[in-house]
Amino acid sequence: MSIKDKMDSASVKLRADDFFAIQNLYARYNHCSDRGEVEGYVDCFTEDGGLEAQPLGFKVVGRAHLREYKDRDVKSRGNRYFRHWNGSLHLEASAPGTVRGRCYLVEYAGERSQLPAISDVGAYDDKIVKCADGKWRFSHRLLVLEAGTWTPK
Repeated sequence: MSIKDKMDSASVKLRADDFFAIQNLYARYNHCSDRGEVEGYVDCFTEDGGLEAQPLGFKVVGRAHLREYKDRDVKSRGNRYFRHWNGSLHLEASAPGTVRGRCYLVEYAGERSQLPAISDVGAYDDKIVKCADGKWRFSHRLLVLEAGTWTPK
């Protein structure tokens, strides 16, 4: 990145209302994923958005494929429940209407009526864009797992 590019990106500011809207996007993604709300989960992404998980080699792109993936995931859960917890959220505007988001992930899983155990730990590196309807959505999510039990369905 050139010095001019660094200066230009440093001048892009994220407004407080956009920061809170993006923070709410992260929360909505987690709640929809955990509760198995497939359409809400898919709506967190742009039409061509995608999720990638490394080192698993998992990648799914586009709302139709995200819907298929999340539907399979929900059907495979049985009596288990999940809770995603994101921390140290850092948002950085990279261009007007485009934000890089990074956070840590701790996921808990358990059988209903039992205390959960930590199932996955990692970090997200996300590209988030403001869509024509004014909503912020994930354009690309890269999850780098440091340890975990997740096997994509």
